[in-house]
Amino acid sequence: MGLYSHLLRHGPAPLTALAGALGLSPERTGEAAAVLARHRLLTHAKEEPEGPWHAISPYAAAAELVGPEESRLRRRLEALERARARLDSLAPLYEDARRGGGDSAAVETVSSRDRVMLLIADAAARCTKEVLTVQPGGGRPVGHLERALPRDLEMLRRGVRLHTLYQHTARYSPGTQEYVAAVIEAGAEVRTLGELFGKMVVFDRALAFLPVWDDPDAAVVLREPSAVAFLCSVFTHAWNLAEPFSTSYTTTTSIQLRDTIAARLVTGAKDEQIARRLGMSLRTCRRHIAQLMEELGAESRFQAGYLLALRSRDPAHTPPETSTGP
Repeated sequence: MGLYSHLLRHGPAPLTALAGALGLSPERTGEAAAVLARHRLLTHAKEEPEGPWHAISPYAAAAELVGPEESRLRRRLEALERARARLDSLAPLYEDARRGGGDSAAVETVSSRDRVMLLIADAAARCTKEVLTVQPGGGRPVGHLERALPRDLEMLRRGVRLHTLYQHTARYSPGTQEYVAAVIEAGAEVRTLGELFGKMVVFDRALAFLPVWDDPDAAVVLREPSAVAFLCSVFTHAWNLAEPFSTSYTTTTSIQLRDTIAARLVTGAKDEQIARRLGMSLRTCRRHIAQLMEELGAESRFQAGYLLALRSRDPAHTPPETSTGP
């Protein structure tokens, strides 16, 4: 800015004179002049390369440099506002059509993933009070989280409450950790539980999305008030049992995880089933099972299940010490 200040104080001058006055090399002075010229703060006659440089007012520079883009943006915003007004004018028609659907719209199976995502986006945009989400299976895929984060942050900015349940194993997912940190900072609440009852998203306690058990791309859209109210009560029960999200296991979460594995062993569940149920890798699941068998002194899974069943009948039984790792 020394070059610009000098020209403002002393008037136009050629590059060589400016270099001498500022104690800079002609090359350095030329580079500074070029930068200021790109910002429309200096100018000189193109037909006189060695001629004097002139300082331009920042107001004129802003008008020349920013003005055209500002005008384009203003026109674009006006076009977006007109588009929004046209779309908003269709809202009463949409609401009448939904209300006129009667019981036939109370339960709907949507088989197209794109259609499911559009319905969820619409529900999120219309949501005004609360979103309840259950995300079983450990950490969520990074791509899913990247798509969900802007939508969830936008709802939180509007004052919508966001309550999310994960399984304890999600605590060790880096992608899930980043997502949770961002939404918690924006006002969301996130908790974890050893086992969850299934995937679910409920908007304003009026509209629920549930998975279709044999089609991962499909969803059941539920609008029946009594059914949605029942799902919300199940969520509340699980929420009250859950622990606040953390990036490590607490003693409570470790005990819950161990007890869940033990309960599955008693029923004779296979390692793959237990791992899938708890949202952990098969290797991690087998490590937990091996530790549990060692603490029980069991030589087989059958014996471990038998010993665990005996312990469950003993009210004086104290659970063994548990590790705090995943």
